[in-house]
Amino acid sequence: MAVSASTDIASALWYRGPGQVEIRREEIAPPSAGEIRVKTIYSAISRGTESLVFGGRVPASEFGRMRAPFMAGDFPFPVK
Repeated sequence: MAVSASTDIASALWYRGPGQVEIRREEIAPPSAGEIRVKTIYSAISRGTESLVFGGRVPASEFGRMRAPFMAGDFPFPVK
């Protein structure tokens, strides 16, 4: 998620369907005590888990186990 330094707005990658993604701008909360904000400059889709999500190949039996702590949306799509 890329963050603008002057605002609490971030860009987030959403998987909309097999092979379909979009960047959505989202408000984010300011860092809490003991937290920092990190700006991501580059990212990539891994050949493992993220590739399965991108291709729409996550088995329904794995939807619960594949959830990430800060994930938004639900399998199969849309999911952040």
